[in-house]
Amino acid sequence: MTFNSLIRLFAIAISSCIAAVSPAQAQKWPDKPIRLIVPAPPGGIADAVARLLAEQLRANLGQPVLVDNKPGGSAVVAERALMSAPADGHTLMVGPSSMMTDIPLAVKKPYDPRKSFIYVAEAAGMFHVLVKNTNFPPSNITELLEYAKRKPQSVSIASLSAGNRSDFLSEILRDKSGNTIVVAPYKGSAPALADLMGNHVQLTFDVVTNVVPLIKSGKLNALAIASSTRSPYLPDVPSFGELGLPDLVMPDAGVGVFMLSSTPKPLGDQIQNELQKAINSSKFREALTAQGFDYPKNASMEQLRQKLDATMNHNIKIIEKLKLKISPS
Repeated sequence: MTFNSLIRLFAIAISSCIAAVSPAQAQKWPDKPIRLIVPAPPGGIADAVARLLAEQLRANLGQPVLVDNKPGGSAVVAERALMSAPADGHTLMVGPSSMMTDIPLAVKKPYDPRKSFIYVAEAAGMFHVLVKNTNFPPSNITELLEYAKRKPQSVSIASLSAGNRSDFLSEILRDKSGNTIVVAPYKGSAPALADLMGNHVQLTFDVVTNVVPLIKSGKLNALAIASSTRSPYLPDVPSFGELGLPDLVMPDAGVGVFMLSSTPKPLGDQIQNELQKAINSSKFREALTAQGFDYPKNASMEQLRQKLDATMNHNIKIIEKLKLKISPS
């Protein structure tokens, strides 16, 4: 056998070994604990979804799944932590879709979140609802707008954070009132709801998950859902879509899972497949319902990217139409 023949045989043998090993390697994820970074403190919406997802992934994959809370800096702390991790799928981020569609319009960052991260899967859906304190007389949107126009500057609405969905909705409602409603900036849901129940402000937009217990206990009243459809958790509350106020219908929000955009596509596809298995499981969905979350919509990564694009464009139009000058909270 010639030297060249030996070389060819050696090359064929190496190729065969690689072909045999590659599929096995592709199945090794995860081969160590998975870390789910959350850009919020324990106890919030993103944290709750992350912990439900961690439990289901742990059961499905047989690997530890750790929830790592990194609040602060309008998600910058969490995003930096993900950016410093290897793109091997063992570090992911669970947070609201607003990190990609709302916050970037209000907070300048030294990187582009839309280019740095990929929206892999939506784990929970969220509706926003306009709620009022029980001492505020109007019982529907028509009465609210009439009251605000009769008594300008006497009605305040709490905006949960500059540049987020609650803020945009508050500004749209202010515009609908003829600029007679005052938008009061807050740093988060908890202080806003405390002041709402204390009658320091009259209104706020918050996610259904946060306010359903307060509505059902009689501490708050719901006026309308910021969607084209009603929430299953508040079936008696009309949507702004059915009330003929399409400006107050916002694209569906969600809590989702993000990975580094540098993650190899085959690995990314595998991660999404495992996430969808977990999210579509009956146990996970029962847990979502128990905590007041809406079911997410199954979507490919491309469909999720298109959804983010559409939501950001929607927000940009609001900013331009209302000539908003948003400052980071």
